[in-house]
Amino acid sequence: MTGGELIDVYDDLGRAEGVRDRATVHREGWWHAVFHLLIVARRADGPVVILQRRATSKVAFGGLLDLSATGHLAAGERPIDGLRELREELGVDLDPGQAVLLGVRRVVDDTPEGMNREFCHVHLAIDDRPLDSYRPDPDEVSAVVELAVEDALDLFAGRCPSVVVRELPVGGSVTDRVVAPADFVPEPGLGDVPGGGRPSYWTTLMVMASRLAAGDRRLAI
Repeated sequence: MTGGELIDVYDDLGRAEGVRDRATVHREGWWHAVFHLLIVARRADGPVVILQRRATSKVAFGGLLDLSATGHLAAGERPIDGLRELREELGVDLDPGQAVLLGVRRVVDDTPEGMNREFCHVHLAIDDRPLDSYRPDPDEVSAVVELAVEDALDLFAGRCPSVVVRELPVGGSVTDRVVAPADFVPEPGLGDVPGGGRPSYWTTLMVMASRLAAGDRRLAI
């Protein structure tokens, strides 16, 4: 090992193979675990999801809209321990019992760090706190964004070219902003889909978010 962040690595079947530093993991293409969380908030006009706009300084997808919190799981961490990413990035805490596991998604792509092979542990959580209660870390996030689920479904299906979101920039106040599909982190290896929307991961998450807000527990990724 060469130092740096330590990560558990796995074989193709998800069996533990030891610990490597992050640079080695991506250089050699080891399977590793990451945490994905999308927060769903219930508003008077319908459910919304809470997204982060990645800091422009980020090597990967700087300035684009991402899930509420994402990140690598450190060596020895359980998937639910990834909730620390929410605290680190958006400045809020959730009880582990609020997180609903949708499933584990495999991702393979090339990133600025190198070869990426991930087991993504994907979660939703209901949390109705107002947008202006988030405290994003400027080193990680440039803004927190509230996007209506119905608008997101229309956008990713290509039924409209853009939608209006509410955005809380670091150090600022909530304003409206127009976003298009190109403002979102794309699905690895697929790019845009016909009609101008993003691929199915975003759409599936929005469908699941709508179900969770309605009390439907038929959830999966």
